[in-house]
Amino acid sequence: MILRSALAVTPLALVALAATPARAANVRITIVSAKIDGAKLPKGMVRSTAHLSDLACLSLPGLRAVEGACGKQGLPSTSSPLDSLVRVELGDHVVRTYPIPGTMTPEWNYGVVVSETFLKGAGANATFALYDYEPDGSEKKLGDAQVKMAELLKAGQKTLKLGTHQLTYKIEVVKEAAPRTYSFRVPADKQMADLARAAKVAPTSSSGEYVVIPVAEGETIEVTATGKVQPNVKKHPDRVAGPDGIPTIQTKIQFNQPGFRGCPGCDHAALIGQIGSNGFVVGSKKTIKVENAGLLVLAINDLKTEDNAGGFDVKVTVSLPADAGDTAAGVMTTPSKKKGSAADRAGSGIDPRVVQQIVDSHGAELDACVINEANPNGEVVLQFSISADGSLLGVIVEKASPNLKSAGDCMRKKALGWKFPPPRGVVTARYPLSFQAG
Repeated sequence: MILRSALAVTPLALVALAATPARAANVRITIVSAKIDGAKLPKGMVRSTAHLSDLACLSLPGLRAVEGACGKQGLPSTSSPLDSLVRVELGDHVVRTYPIPGTMTPEWNYGVVVSETFLKGAGANATFALYDYEPDGSEKKLGDAQVKMAELLKAGQKTLKLGTHQLTYKIEVVKEAAPRTYSFRVPADKQMADLARAAKVAPTSSSGEYVVIPVAEGETIEVTATGKVQPNVKKHPDRVAGPDGIPTIQTKIQFNQPGFRGCPGCDHAALIGQIGSNGFVVGSKKTIKVENAGLLVLAINDLKTEDNAGGFDVKVTVSLPADAGDTAAGVMTTPSKKKGSAADRAGSGIDPRVVQQIVDSHGAELDACVINEANPNGEVVLQFSISADGSLLGVIVEKASPNLKSAGDCMRKKALGWKFPPPRGVVTARYPLSFQAG
């Protein structure tokens, strides 16, 4: 999480603040959808972004809406050889959506909140570009268009021509916005992905039922939780956890939900959250600055939930950043990604989310290599050589803690039988794994 501090306040600004506080509006920009001209697309294989974990897929609004994308079955047979995404340049900052696989009419519903002051100082024009995420990790531009920055200060839904393709975006100007509040129970007996799959998306309020919450880049989330859960009510009825969890049992390496990578070795039965592929521990209280738009999903940290009882009562507040757009205080809301930064570059080789999904699916095999070690704390880095058909040409242990040398060799042998989605050509991928006993 990136923390931003307020800019220094000059004496002149203090005088202005005392006289007439100058508050600028905030602007919510939402990349809604596109219509892609199939005649202009290259022929080729269906891409690999559908191989995200179910959890990451279900916590992104556009992917959640694609039938067949969030499941082991993969994309429908009618899918197109396309993974489309949008990149918007606003001065020296950028907004990037996630790739939507296999459809000529993708919907991202990706929102970002920026201050009017930032937009006025970001230059004369903004550039909207549509890309195809290629199997080798590169991005191919399908078309782009420039929009006068002044147009981004006017509310309404608008459609752009990007070559022969179309892009729809929405502008909302928000001068005063009350926080959105939610109050509901997170049951202990459901996996996070199952909760997300069955839940409604609640854009404004909740009736008390479990929901997933849409959040925009630049917004702030505050979560507080109370209540108790019994993570194994039949065998250990006396074992009770609050939202901060209980210390991880020494005979287990971690209790992460399938697809959740936010807290290796974190406390058992703690309240955890996920937005897109970003997982994190929530506990009894947490404040989060949203860096990538998506759906907030909450659950408890446990691999086996069917023997659990109880739940956590949560209150969630989603608001604009404090003093956002207040020029007198010197605070502006800007997109979190700088143009040309690592966050603004396409991946290389195979999509790293694909590697994450495959490794997650074999987590029990990896834990079995470590669990009987006298000292299971440490790191193992595996390097995979993946052939064009997805089979492994080889696996090496690039690095292993001294106490995990034999465990690393065990993992290497088990990984040789794994299968990956076919990349373009032969690629190499490395994956670090850290282990903690408790």
